[in-house]
Amino acid sequence: MFQTKIKLINPGKIDAILKEIVLKTFEDALEEKLLLCMECGDVDFYIAYSNNEELQDAINENFEIDEFGEIMKIDEHQELMDDLYDYFLIIHKESDLFDFFPAGPYTHNGGIHESDTDMLAPRGLYSAPFEDAIKE
Repeated sequence: MFQTKIKLINPGKIDAILKEIVLKTFEDALEEKLLLCMECGDVDFYIAYSNNEELQDAINENFEIDEFGEIMKIDEHQELMDDLYDYFLIIHKESDLFDFFPAGPYTHNGGIHESDTDMLAPRGLYSAPFEDAIKE
């Protein structure tokens, strides 16, 4: 479960939706045999949020909305969004669905190659964070 200073009425619901998104991401990555870049938008909470009405509604249930449909405590909303951004990365890495490849050097194809970003891959599918490192 994620940690936030914001008092929520439905943290379990938000957590469950986020974990569903992670599972769907895993299923898609496995089917397409994809590497996911953690800094390039492949694992981005704000993108997931903007594409998931159920998540938007679950988050917004925790805030008063004015007569124009705007969140009244925007600072608290942003603090929650920042906390969820961090948590979203954590649940990807700790889900046991993905192998995590941190940025750095890797021995691959008889040489040392550098990965500039942290990468995820469906567990057991890749031996290193490079497209040609897929296990056969």
